[in-house]
Amino acid sequence: MKKAVCSAKYLRFAAAAVAAVMLFCFTGCGLITITDMNATPKVTDTVKDTPAPTPEEDKYKVDFDPNELFESETERLASERIDGIIKQAVRLLNTLKKRKIGDGDLKTLNYSTLPKAKDSLKDPLAVKFYEEIEESAENFRDYYADHHDYGVDLFYSVTAATDALLADRQELFLYCDMKGSTDAYGTSYRLSYYMPNEWLSKVTDDVDAVKAAVELYYKVVDRIIEKMPAGLDNYEKCCYFIFVISLSTKYDYDQGTLFDMYQAYNVLINGNAVCRGYADALLELCRREGIYCEVVTGEAPSEGRHAWNAVETDEKRFYVDATWYDMDGISEDYREGKPEYLFMTEEELLDNGYVPD
Repeated sequence: MKKAVCSAKYLRFAAAAVAAVMLFCFTGCGLITITDMNATPKVTDTVKDTPAPTPEEDKYKVDFDPNELFESETERLASERIDGIIKQAVRLLNTLKKRKIGDGDLKTLNYSTLPKAKDSLKDPLAVKFYEEIEESAENFRDYYADHHDYGVDLFYSVTAATDALLADRQELFLYCDMKGSTDAYGTSYRLSYYMPNEWLSKVTDDVDAVKAAVELYYKVVDRIIEKMPAGLDNYEKCCYFIFVISLSTKYDYDQGTLFDMYQAYNVLINGNAVCRGYADALLELCRREGIYCEVVTGEAPSEGRHAWNAVETDEKRFYVDATWYDMDGISEDYREGKPEYLFMTEEELLDNGYVPD
């Protein structure tokens, strides 16, 4: 079984916060480079040959047009990155024999109707920063909040705004965050951009490269959804997503920095990640399909910090650990390896040694 080694905590604004999170990390994270936009993305070697289902098992199908015309080079790159993985995932989908959640189905959720953290902000300045940061980040524009313009230190207002925005629009933090600089009179903040696979660790002024990386990521997500076999219920969709995630990536044991490897981007584009990346990738795909899903953090059976997911039926809550499911020999894992990590009840979760926060 894989050992989970990274905390799911976000770091921001203070060196003390970085030091605190480092206490939860048992190894460092490896620096990875973004996919070259002019090169063919490499499919990770975790895509293994899976046995083709027999005709009577071939319930789920996926079709690819060998002469498909793409509207953009980014769409073509997304296809090259993920199509082979999708084919393998559908093969695994055809091996499903028994529903791990009983007779019910996973809940649907309209994420757009959830209460917004923005609505809980009491500070008018925090609301103002929330709106201005959101609009700037959406459009990849520069944004600067100088405390000299406001006559007060902006730490609490900007922190409240960005925390609320992170809760409401986590996808924006794939590529940007507010970074502070302090003088004798207070702290000012600038909206800073970074490549998705360099989470908070390396600010860049090449915003066009950031936009290209983000576009590729979302085209891959679009492709996964577009090529999902028709007629799946929510449970089957969730299984399909888990198979895609596991086949897309390989757990990264050789990490060199604290900041990389947490993101879904690393799973779907670079093909190596740690637990939070796996959990965020499943959350991303479930949200796209309106399937109830959460990220859960805590202690793993290996006594390390870990992240996994929770899903629900009308009767019961289940937990999914896509990280520990992703073992060598993926083609056999569901049938003979560790199927318990695909939908554990709370009792099974605790029996397996998990300790949620």
